[in-house]
Amino acid sequence: MRVVPTVIVPACLLALTALAARESGRLPEEAAAFLRLYPWLVATAGVLLGLWFRRGRVVLALVALSLAGLTLARFAPGTAGIEVGRYARNAVALLLPLDLAWLALARERGTLTASGLARLGVLAVQPAAAAFLWISYHPGAVAWLESRFLPGRASPEGAVAHPALVAYAAALVTVGLAWAVRRTTLDASFTWALIASFLGLVVAGAATPYLATAGLILVVALLETTLSMAFRDGLTSLPSRRAFDETVAQLSGRFAIAMVDIDHFKAVNDQYGHDVGDQVLRMVAARLAAVRGGARSFRVGGEEFAILFPKRRAKEVKAELESLRAAVAASGFALRAPDRPTRKPKRTAPRRHPGTTISVTVSIGVAERGTRLTSPEEVVKAADDALYRAKRAGRDRVVG
Repeated sequence: MRVVPTVIVPACLLALTALAARESGRLPEEAAAFLRLYPWLVATAGVLLGLWFRRGRVVLALVALSLAGLTLARFAPGTAGIEVGRYARNAVALLLPLDLAWLALARERGTLTASGLARLGVLAVQPAAAAFLWISYHPGAVAWLESRFLPGRASPEGAVAHPALVAYAAALVTVGLAWAVRRTTLDASFTWALIASFLGLVVAGAATPYLATAGLILVVALLETTLSMAFRDGLTSLPSRRAFDETVAQLSGRFAIAMVDIDHFKAVNDQYGHDVGDQVLRMVAARLAAVRGGARSFRVGGEEFAILFPKRRAKEVKAELESLRAAVAASGFALRAPDRPTRKPKRTAPRRHPGTTISVTVSIGVAERGTRLTSPEEVVKAADDALYRAKRAGRDRVVG
């Protein structure tokens, strides 16, 4: 789990928001003017970015936060009656965490799609439904929304009512578990957005900045996720060719580069299909990711990978590369037999017709920066040449 985008950045944004809320009366006019524009800047930029990158969940979460902020501002103390203001606040506090949890767990469907528009309709109808409930006045529903049934001092008089507290607790646990299981930056951002929006409801007079910060956390996560996708291979989770090129361009001093290619990979795809080929790629990538000695592995295209060893010589990394080659060759790859069940049974009987096992091997070429090869590009080309020599010599070997 990446700590900076998932923990440190959101925590710092919340700390800055808390400081701004506490010092709001003493801020210079320029800072106060920025805080007035802050929610609109976040919402506008976030929606445009979400539409551009087709992240409908983030767009809809920003819509939900904006609707909550507008409602709380419209029915704030001094602009509406006490009763209607209390009702609006408790309605927002109940619906917002449920909406954020729903969007955090939902599958990505885009925004300008039938599914995305249907979700937008669900969000849009909520203020109208809450207003209709107030205007038609159902005493039982309004009383329940403002009820206090938790033991002890769960919330003092005038604070958020208990149905909203239960909704926030349930949403936070659910989204937090999703973050723990899936370990994505977006799941982390929804968790922090829930915390920020809750603080906006419990800290007096600070709803607008905290809700805007909740949106900003989502926008930062969107940008980080998009950037990560550009530099990470989606199939193997290794850094991509772009990451490799940028890393190599910044190298200096002593280093070694190994180029790795899966032997006869096209034949595997042709004979067993691309699904099996993808599984082979993931298996080999997992072996590469486990190489030690300060190695950094990349998928640079198709069935070809690269391993970077900073501050090491080619002869010093031969042992790690031989271990990698042997580990891949020893792994094999067992295909699912036609009669094999999808789930593992509690008791297994000996197979009469065992499934096919594919033999997977890799060829590796390695080169280092030295007096003859001075630029990173020359080292990469030399490693490529060594890889082709390994293939011509019979494959399943390390040459360098």
